[in-house]
Amino acid sequence: MIQPSGISYHYTDSIMTSQRRSIGGSMSDFALFPGVYRPAAQRWEPSAASASEVIQPTITIATMNVWFEPHFFAERCAALLSLLQAHRPNLIALQEATPALLDRVMREPWVQREYQLSDIAGGSIDPYGVLMLSRLPIHAWELRALPSAMGRALLTARASLNGSTTSFASVHLESTSLAAPTRARQLAKIFPWLAAAPHALLMGDFNFCSSSYENEQLAPAYQDVWPYIHPADPGYTENTEVNTMRAQHAGRHRPVRFDRILLRSHAPGWQAESIQLIGTAPIGSATPDVFPSDHFGLVARLRWQA
Repeated sequence: MIQPSGISYHYTDSIMTSQRRSIGGSMSDFALFPGVYRPAAQRWEPSAASASEVIQPTITIATMNVWFEPHFFAERCAALLSLLQAHRPNLIALQEATPALLDRVMREPWVQREYQLSDIAGGSIDPYGVLMLSRLPIHAWELRALPSAMGRALLTARASLNGSTTSFASVHLESTSLAAPTRARQLAKIFPWLAAAPHALLMGDFNFCSSSYENEQLAPAYQDVWPYIHPADPGYTENTEVNTMRAQHAGRHRPVRFDRILLRSHAPGWQAESIQLIGTAPIGSATPDVFPSDHFGLVARLRWQA
């Protein structure tokens, strides 16, 4: 993995900068090191904040929990990256990203050509975490610690688009049904953190469905894009009736919509135009019970409305 050098970042006390709880409960040092690929040097290098302001009539965003388990990892990575390349989102948010996944991402020519990564050193995703890839000019990255026994954090990228600031945030809220109070506390932190931006998107694995009490913690100003576009479609992102890999490893049948994209914007601002599930088919005919992930991903298209 690349070791960063010659770059420093300033963080407030509330932003996680030096410690992260690992799966085993130990603490390890880390920092965010955004980076881009430099063709002349043939390597990834730390990138400075962008001062660019761009006109962007539409944006496409993708989010997916990529499942950190080693089960057919190389094959699933290849399928996932091919899927994302086909959609070519302006911004990609991946949960359960690991250093091994980052290594695969950084080797992809299409990623090298077009994307900035939120962390090229990998400290923020060791042993796992949230990773972003952006084709948009990002003028600020932040990683904020959440109340968590699992090292969960909120990753935010801010961009100047159409004369205003849009914050793109990704999260993997606390896992297991017993962690509902923790998820509620996490959401109570997240929405105030995003309040300063005129336009904000929160995406990722929320780990609760539409019937869970944590929905009461969702800020009313945010629109849940899936039911807005598909009011009659449950949009299950963990669907054991379809994803046989998930069914085999979970040991039970449970269709839920844990993965979401939430939008807060006002005119002039972003309007959700479409959203679809991705990763809903096996990676190949030879492996009918292997899917890109145990979750389905989401790809949404937004249009700027004056």
